[in-house]
Amino acid sequence: MNNKQISIDSAKNVFQACIYNSTGTILSNKKIKRAKLTELIQQCEPTQIAMESCYSANYWGRVFQSMGHEVNLIPAQHVKPFVRGNKTDGNDAIAISEASLRPAMRFVPVKTIFQQDIQVIHRVRERHVSNRTALTNQIRGLMSEYGIVVSRGWRKLKNQLPAILEDAENMLSPLSRQSIAALYQELCIVNQWVDDDKKILAQAMQDNEDYQRLLVVPGIGPIIASAAIASIGNGAQFASARQMAAWLGLTPRVEASGERSVCKGISKRGNRYLRTQFVHGARSLVNWVEKKTDPLSLWILQLMARIGRYKTIVAVAHKLARFCWVILNRKEDYKPPSMAIA
Repeated sequence: MNNKQISIDSAKNVFQACIYNSTGTILSNKKIKRAKLTELIQQCEPTQIAMESCYSANYWGRVFQSMGHEVNLIPAQHVKPFVRGNKTDGNDAIAISEASLRPAMRFVPVKTIFQQDIQVIHRVRERHVSNRTALTNQIRGLMSEYGIVVSRGWRKLKNQLPAILEDAENMLSPLSRQSIAALYQELCIVNQWVDDDKKILAQAMQDNEDYQRLLVVPGIGPIIASAAIASIGNGAQFASARQMAAWLGLTPRVEASGERSVCKGISKRGNRYLRTQFVHGARSLVNWVEKKTDPLSLWILQLMARIGRYKTIVAVAHKLARFCWVILNRKEDYKPPSMAIA
């Protein structure tokens, strides 16, 4: 089939495929069953295929790439402004095509199987951590109704709970003691799952050269390093380190009108999970900075004295993201600053 571009509005079972010729005329815009989609694309000459970066997009992207096509994945929020008329699959497919032709459009790279595998582990770990936090809060809340108050944090609770359950002098009734003991066992199991997830990640990443380079960077550990590789690959989709930091939402949100321009808090756009991990890494770095005398630590101390602790944590997270992009994109080893960072 002689075509210039194909735009696909993906779904679970029924897809909308819009095919354009070299002059930009729509040759067809029709629904197609999932089982027939691969057959349709195989009949087309190698061309550009545009899709929203959403449900199953990475899978189909890899399938179409194996057929020789160039796949452009577009963030869904960048497609919405191009939808004209009513919200239909046909109009959505046309909007995807129009969005993909914009000169300034930035596409999402198709993830490899390895990246997808690492991301799966992170998603499972994220749920386990969330469950652990929920269990901790529930146990603390339930015991507070019996006059037993435990400090925040699952570690403190896990250490103190056995002694609380064995103390026959507290106000816990036999029935509540039994229920809380069951929750304690569940907490131990979930905590073990979190530890297992971390071990699986370390084992899967141990032979990855980029991962080993990232681990040398202060503030970047196994979780951040593996999450960064799974999310951005080699970072080639970003023109600079600052562009990656902006994608992560670690740059100021600018509001400008006429001669007035105001920089507010960080934009918090992009990958929330990865941004959160960078902030956690920055916080751990700031917590121990007073005991160090290297140039990076001295810069953090100067920054903290000038703008405060919390803004410094975000600034350090921004800096770690930049370090990360340079290492992944240029394949360079981390070089500690020889003097205080400006």
